[in-house]
Amino acid sequence: MIEKKRLASFFLMVSLLYSLRKYFDLGNIETVLYFIGAIIISRLIPFNDDRNINKRYYLLWSFIPLLLMTAYMGIFLIFGDFDFGAVLYHMEMGVDGGRPTVQGNRVVFLVLSFLSFLIPMLFFKRHDKRFKTLDPLIAVILLILNPFFWNVYDFYYGRKDQTLFENYVQPPLQFANGVNKKNIIIIYAESTERTFAEIEHGEEIFAEFLELAATGIEAQGLRQVTNTGWTMAGFMTSQCGVPLQPRGLYRGNNFSRHKDFFTGIYCLPDILSANGYHTEYMNGGGRNFAGLGAYLDDHHFNRTTHFDNYEKLAGDYTSYWGLYDDTLLDLAEKRIEELHQEEQPFAFFMATIGGHASSGFPTRTCKKNIEQGNLSGMQFAIKCSGYHIQKTIETLRAKGLLENTIVVVHNDHLIMDNPHSDELNQFNRMDYFTVVGDGIEPRVIKREAAMFDLFPTILELLGMNLPDGRAGVGRSLFNGNKNMMEELGPDKLNEVIRKDRSLRQKMWNEKRPEL
Repeated sequence: MIEKKRLASFFLMVSLLYSLRKYFDLGNIETVLYFIGAIIISRLIPFNDDRNINKRYYLLWSFIPLLLMTAYMGIFLIFGDFDFGAVLYHMEMGVDGGRPTVQGNRVVFLVLSFLSFLIPMLFFKRHDKRFKTLDPLIAVILLILNPFFWNVYDFYYGRKDQTLFENYVQPPLQFANGVNKKNIIIIYAESTERTFAEIEHGEEIFAEFLELAATGIEAQGLRQVTNTGWTMAGFMTSQCGVPLQPRGLYRGNNFSRHKDFFTGIYCLPDILSANGYHTEYMNGGGRNFAGLGAYLDDHHFNRTTHFDNYEKLAGDYTSYWGLYDDTLLDLAEKRIEELHQEEQPFAFFMATIGGHASSGFPTRTCKKNIEQGNLSGMQFAIKCSGYHIQKTIETLRAKGLLENTIVVVHNDHLIMDNPHSDELNQFNRMDYFTVVGDGIEPRVIKREAAMFDLFPTILELLGMNLPDGRAGVGRSLFNGNKNMMEELGPDKLNEVIRKDRSLRQKMWNEKRPEL
């Protein structure tokens, strides 16, 4: 019996191996030392030869905390470092149409780690009287060590901070008389962070994006802050000038979660629509993913199209996220040509999917026309996105479709967990933002900023007069005064966002006047 207890204690110790190795990024040497430590500890623990003291006992206090810790580690292993706000947001708004890529070996190790903890605990509960006390103690320790526990506590009961609310500035709603209303095309390039230019083969991976940036305005120093680090957060932050503060699960009216979105503030499409623009969103994925449809319906988009509109056209050439980038950008090119034939100024938004982690979705066009060489599948997918976007812009320019038009290209968020995460994390990671088109002279803006600073930047590019360059909680990159990132620094800014309650209340629960 003693040897069985030693074997059970060994598995109990090594069950932590995978999660600790991944969460703390331990290298091979540390992993070996931990494994040896588990053997030594299991040999040193004093055991007696008691048998079946609780033969029919199956209740484990530690089961639920262990399950919660496993759930946290599962999310961490799929997405890498993540915002707690993203979890709350998707728990409320859903993930319809989204399918994260899960590496099978990670699931296997996670399940084995869970079972290697659970089964020995049950064994000890039945065969060692000390575990009558240790089991609830371990349950409390697991609960306290789980980052979810502290995030939930901080979200609902933590100290509040008014800084974000106090920095919110409602944008002007009308252009000045006589402003030349330029068309605008905004392309969200999935996960194509600028840090890819810094890693090995970076010049090749990011060549097209760098060439594009050299012909227009490029911002260098755009950092990702709390509640801006997933797809919908990237969309909303750059269009509304605020981080995507989740409502939380304790709302009194969750039945309306898909019927309203940011009801208390004005976003870019609201302002442009009020100034006579035709606003349109083209999406190769599903309309209902993570509340996208609610946002589009609630913020004056005149026309929206999605995967369902193009499914027959695409045939069997689709990924599980929707249209491949070559299909989507060909459709966008045709639609932009149609919009240019109208007399009304337009704002055309679209989002690619090719750079999605963990391995990307390079198109058959890229596989035919570009040599992959030494690039990994993920690196090639990023290059492929740049190839299609650059090619589309060149075609639009050749056809004269960039007259009185500017094109904004930026990633929606930093790429999530992928084979190059360790390499990317060696650098100060940076989002990509470039503007090209009519009247845009090449220049590089080097300053620390956040995604919400893009909202006032885009408004100023379109000719909006912003007092002190401010809109939302952002400040235009063209304004010489410090923005929140420069004033507070990333750590303090992240804390301010996490502890905000008042701006969240305004965004979700107030009702803005109709324009």
